[in-house]
Amino acid sequence: MSERGPRRAGGPREVPPECARLATTLRELRVGTGLSLAALATKTPYSKSSWERYLNGRTLPPRQAVEQLCALAGVKPQRPLALWQLAEAAWSGRAGRTGRPETAESAARSTTPKEEVARTRPGAAPPPADSATPRSRIPWLYAGALGVLALLAAGTLIVLAGPGDRPVGDRTAAADFSAPGPGCHAASCTGKGAEDQECSTAAEPPLSLGEQRLDGTMVKVRHSDVCDTVWARIDRGTRGDRVELVVPGHDVQQAQVKDEFDEMSSVSTPMTAVSDAELNRVRACLMRQGERRCFTVTPD
Repeated sequence: MSERGPRRAGGPREVPPECARLATTLRELRVGTGLSLAALATKTPYSKSSWERYLNGRTLPPRQAVEQLCALAGVKPQRPLALWQLAEAAWSGRAGRTGRPETAESAARSTTPKEEVARTRPGAAPPPADSATPRSRIPWLYAGALGVLALLAAGTLIVLAGPGDRPVGDRTAAADFSAPGPGCHAASCTGKGAEDQECSTAAEPPLSLGEQRLDGTMVKVRHSDVCDTVWARIDRGTRGDRVELVVPGHDVQQAQVKDEFDEMSSVSTPMTAVSDAELNRVRACLMRQGERRCFTVTPD
């Protein structure tokens, strides 16, 4: 797909925020697959260079590419596809597109037979001044008015109809746009991704229990009260960095910065279930070039 995003005057193409958010999500999904770009190319119809452009936001990926990446990562595609729809609208310009001005050719096509005869008849008087307004705009006005009325009518029906009166398809559509709840809780979340299970995007957002900075790299411990879990996250890491989440009595969870895409975004460990009494025993460690730095969180 060509690079059609909006451009600054005299500058490079400006990546819409919707496209940047989609690219971040795709990078997180790629990490979840555990596959390199070359491996992705062998498992999908898209080349390594294409995946590179998709993941850094230079090109909008096809919808099928998003679906296949979700399948490889074992993630439900609803949320990534919703982000793709927003990105596609912003990328193509449909989100802020206005009506196209009418050309002389289209105005000529809208001329009625009587007007055409009057123009070609020798000595005929010119048409009235108000006939200069293209007639083709009038149907658009009617169409717009009808569209507004249809939306108002649909809204009225939705308000008047109770949940049990709606067709099954309407209830399904309403459910798709509702805020998703967490996909797990406590022990059932251990070993799973916070983003995949909606523990990091729930109605109650996660809190940062502690953080440590090392040469511009930030390691954080996140806690989801709604999922009763913790996980470690590394921001702006360098290739080869590894972060570990240590909770006494539980398996150590870890994540690694594998490539330039991980360096551009955040990498998180899988979650570990934790009780309130265990919060002050949670520890995160950053391993870099044989050096290990750990810190224990101090929740409020």
